[in-house]
Amino acid sequence: MSADSFGDVWRAVKLHCPSAGVFLVQDWCSGAWKELAGKRDWSFLRGQLQIQIRAVRGVTCTVTIGSNVVTSAGAFLSTDESRQFVTGFTGSPSGGSTYNFPTYTILQFNTANQITLDQPYGVDLLGNAPGTVLTGVSASIGDYYYVAPADFGHFTLIADPYYQRRLAFWIDQDQLNILDPTRQASDTGPRLLASHSPSTYAGGNQTSTLGQIRYEYWPRPTANRTYPALYQKQPLDLSDTYVFSGVLYNRATTVIKKGALVRAAEWPGGPGSPNPYFNMALADRLRKEWEGAIQEVALADDNHYSNDLTHVHWERWPLADLAYNDKSLRATDSTIADLY
Repeated sequence: MSADSFGDVWRAVKLHCPSAGVFLVQDWCSGAWKELAGKRDWSFLRGQLQIQIRAVRGVTCTVTIGSNVVTSAGAFLSTDESRQFVTGFTGSPSGGSTYNFPTYTILQFNTANQITLDQPYGVDLLGNAPGTVLTGVSASIGDYYYVAPADFGHFTLIADPYYQRRLAFWIDQDQLNILDPTRQASDTGPRLLASHSPSTYAGGNQTSTLGQIRYEYWPRPTANRTYPALYQKQPLDLSDTYVFSGVLYNRATTVIKKGALVRAAEWPGGPGSPNPYFNMALADRLRKEWEGAIQEVALADDNHYSNDLTHVHWERWPLADLAYNDKSLRATDSTIADLY
């Protein structure tokens, strides 16, 4: 039995409503797909990814207060684009203490001598006016943010292979602002990824990630690191050749078609071209059938990958016990602080 494709689905719907245009029928099918996908964490929308962090690099540069252009003597690389840029104090009252906030994203690599930041530079403790040029500024270029892929919904696991633990991802930026407001903490690798505002990188030499979900590493990582992760995907618009998988492998034409036909029955048609399929009573009946079909598919998905953990005999699998006593300390390289 062959797999169902998105093209199979919308063509099956159009047979019921030939007066509707192709793009409208595809929109109905796409809407039904996204409605179904939003009902639960389906097993066929689980994905894997690798979070890769590059080592921090120090540079000496010249900045201008109020300008987003930074210059150097050939210190910049094309691969710096989309990374983060932070500076230390220059002639500060604190005698040159490090300062890692605000954090700028490099929007454009112009030349080895010049980059453009996502916001005007404004770190100054001495009251210098906008337009003041500061030379010999010590700066760091690193991966301080993680931008999730376009289909990212939410994490289910970020594994730390260096300490055999999970990295936390349920912390938000507001909590991090209390914990470390000027981002002083650093380590070879992070202990958590904090929810952050969306990406500001609009794309230059690298692929644009503007508006995609973004996290902040904490503590700020300094070394090359790779963390495998599992995540739940969000439904994206489908192409004609997209092939459904999992429990929808050979059910999509039947199931998603029901949801699209609900929309078809609710469409009265265009000016001077009424839709013969338009029938609100039919739409109500199809809606009940659609909801029932979703429930049937959800039960089938449970047989493949259950979202309900209540059936697990936890007395035989004492995972919580492993996380909160010294067994895990003896089994890994973690310290007590690493567990929290």
